[in-house]
Amino acid sequence: MLENIVGVKEAAELWGLKDSYVKNLCAQGKVKAKKIGNVWVIDKAQENPKKK
Repeated sequence: MLENIVGVKEAAELWGLKDSYVKNLCAQGKVKAKKIGNVWVIDKAQENPKKK
């Protein structure tokens, strides 16, 4: 289960996006993510949001 979890930086690199854009997607609920404290944890198994 935890092998599919990444942070904002890793997701941004994986998807070819900027960190700030990935944070915005998380905040808007456009990607599967959960905020724990000040850190977003993201499910990397989901489709690249750039393709939507």
